[in-house]
Amino acid sequence: MMDDEKAKVPEPDDANAEAYAIVSHEACVAAAIVACEHCGASIEVICIHCFGGTVMQEPLLQFTVLDIREMDEALAEQMALWSHFRRAAEADSVFANYCTRCGEPQEDTLLHCEPGRAFFDVPAAIAAGEVTCTPLLGTIRLNGDEHSVAD
Repeated sequence: MMDDEKAKVPEPDDANAEAYAIVSHEACVAAAIVACEHCGASIEVICIHCFGGTVMQEPLLQFTVLDIREMDEALAEQMALWSHFRRAAEADSVFANYCTRCGEPQEDTLLHCEPGRAFFDVPAAIAAGEVTCTPLLGTIRLNGDEHSVAD
C-alpha cells in the first residue's frame, strides 16, 4: 500500500473511542478458504485477529473478534474491501461471512470456537500457511466478542 493511502485512514476522536470495548494497534484481517456450510462451495472467510490490544480496557494478546456489532468509521472503510463480510439486513444483526455463490451467511462462531476450524488458533494457522493475514492500518475500535485459544 502506498504511503499516501495510509494517510487517508482517519483516527477517531477520543470521545468516540470510549464507546468501543475492543481496541488494537496491531490487528489484521485473517482469511482462510473453507467449504460453505450450505452449498459446499470453496469460499473465503475472514475475521479480525488482534496480535495485541485491550478488551474492556484489559490487555490481551492473540485474540480474534467474532459477533462484531459495530466498528468505527476508519475500520469500516478498510473492511469494505471484503464485501462478503457484512451485516445482515436486520438492524440488530452482527457482521458475518456470506457465501459468494449461494449468498447464505456462515456460522462464524464455529470458525472461532471449534478446535481445528479456521480461526480457532490463528497464530498456529498463520504459521502453518492455512490463514493469510492482511494488516489493518491505524488503531481499530469495535464491539464484539473476543476469542483466544486460552478461552
